[in-house]
Amino acid sequence: MLNYLSKLSLLSVVVALSLFFFLGCATTGDAPEPDLTAEEVTKLDADAKATKDKLLSDTDGVEEAFASAKGILTCPAISKGGFIIGVESGKCVLTSDGSKNLYYGTSTLKGGLLAGYAKYSMILLLNTDEALAKFAKEDKEWELGADASVAVIQKGASGAINTTNLKKEFVTFIFGEEGFMGDVSFQGSRFKKLIVE
Repeated sequence: MLNYLSKLSLLSVVVALSLFFFLGCATTGDAPEPDLTAEEVTKLDADAKATKDKLLSDTDGVEEAFASAKGILTCPAISKGGFIIGVESGKCVLTSDGSKNLYYGTSTLKGGLLAGYAKYSMILLLNTDEALAKFAKEDKEWELGADASVAVIQKGASGAINTTNLKKEFVTFIFGEEGFMGDVSFQGSRFKKLIVE
């Protein structure tokens, strides 16, 4: 009985969130409201730079990977938490040579997460022009694991990163206050372009 009620509660929450998202995204014909203010953009740019600098200073072998990437998506702080239903969210900056920065929101809704809260950083390298174009395509929501296969780079016992997959089309570094996080599941994470004020 309890198992049935738990499943029913989960289904109810998912349906309610889906309706909320659908109704919230309905267009009224007016110009869309900006997702980020100028002040928020300035802070996000600074946080993204600090996040990249931290990874570069803490990890050997990253500088060369950054230099050869066509685009770098930096998410300074992705928060995740929940009870039964888990939610992950954050804001990210996409930088590429010769182009102005683009801004994305990331979100994931997952069932079965344990109660609690955590925060981590993620950097996604787009290593080819095709990968960059695929990710930055106008008005498209992009999903990790569905729209592309992503190689996760981890740090070994020696402190060096595994460089085997650094040349893949999409490469991600996931790390937090305790260093590299190999147990973070990013599958299903969605990225949507944000409107800047």
